[in-house]
Order: sequence, then C-alpha cells, then structure tokens
Amino acid sequence: MFNKRIFSILLETAKGDRSWRQFATDCDISYIQMRKLALMQQENSPRTKLIRKVAANAAGGITEEDLLFCARTGERSDKKGNEAARLGELFFDKFSSLSMGQRKMVLDFIDFLSNR
Repeated sequence: MFNKRIFSILLETAKGDRSWRQFATDCDISYIQMRKLALMQQENSPRTKLIRKVAANAAGGITEEDLLFCARTGERSDKKGNEAARLGELFFDKFSSLSMGQRKMVLDFIDFLSNR
C-alpha cells in the first residue's frame, strides 16, 4: 500500500492550472485512472511507467523522484520511512483543511524555500 494522501497532493501540484481531464490527456493516461489517484481511491501503487508519464508533464517542480518516493512510502518498514509517512499524513490533514487561497500560499512558500 502506498501513501495515497501525499501522492494526491503531489498530483494536485503537478496538475497546475489544467483540468484533471487535460492533465490526464497531457500525461497520456486515462482520465478515470488520474481521478482515482487524485481522489485517493486507488489501493495499489501506480506503476513506474505511469509515474514517468505524470512527471514528464508535471507543473510546480514535481519530479519523478518525488512521485516514486511517495508511491513507495507505504512499503518502507524502517523507522524513518514510517515517521515520514506519519508526518506526511499529518501535513495533508492540516493542508486539506485550508482554503484554496491558503493552500496556494503554502505551495508558493514551499517553492520559495526549495529555490533558496
């Protein structure tokens, strides 16, 4: 099982200002597959091929490495991996309670920090 919540956040950022349908088309994957991932309805981790397609068309600085790490987070058994998954879920819970404007501010701040 992979960390669906964090993967969903990454997809939202990777989508940019496109619709989910346009993003799926750009990635050459089905709209239904994209929505399942975005809505955390897919139980299994996406395959590497799908992750590469998403990363190749991602906005917001999302990389293949980011998506691959997230897709495998739930499989890690070491303490560090479990802690990262727990913190990621905590972050997502707080992030999802924010308004759209606040979410944008958080994402902009993350971009700012990552470019320092």
